Amino acid sequence: MRTATIGHAVMLVALAATAALLAVSTASGSSESRSPAEIYAALAKGPVLKPLPATLKASPKPKKVALSAGSKKQHAVGAVEYGNPDVVVGFLVFPSHAAALADLKAYPPNRGPNKIVSRTPSGLPQPALLLLAHGNGYEAAYATFVVDDVLVDCWTYGKVAQTKVIESIVQANAHWALKYSLRAIRG
Repeated sequence: MRTATIGHAVMLVALAATAALLAVSTASGSSESRSPAEIYAALAKGPVLKPLPATLKASPKPKKVALSAGSKKQHAVGAVEYGNPDVVVGFLVFPSHAAALADLKAYPPNRGPNKIVSRTPSGLPQPALLLLAHGNGYEAAYATFVVDDVLVDCWTYGKVAQTKVIESIVQANAHWALKYSLRAIRG
């Protein structure tokens, strides 16, 4: 009887130690990323990640953008955009990863003239899309993806037959945007 009591006590101590370790690891895990409001503020603050892609150097300051009705329905926290008339990189921050995914699903970019070129653009988190659109003698390329609570959209355009050039611009900007988003998320 005494052996069973000692064994039970040892097991309780082991369980308590395990619970304490889990509590510490959970607390440290939650401090690795910021709240959606903090992410939005960090993205709006300005580039903390250099160098900016060459296509964005003409407009190195971010600007806050008004939320669309659809983004408001998904309870978006805020929108930040870098860009100029030729190139745009946008960050739409949501209260959760699920809300960012829901927004992408509710407003899919592959409609109208937009056609999906790739559902797995190299080096971007999933879901990610690379799209092309043609019209009025121009073509546009888009890359869109979700990273944590942020929906990222990169866009540029050029004259018809510049597909490879505009795709490479969008992909370079998307990779910068991914790194910039992660920096804002992790702090």
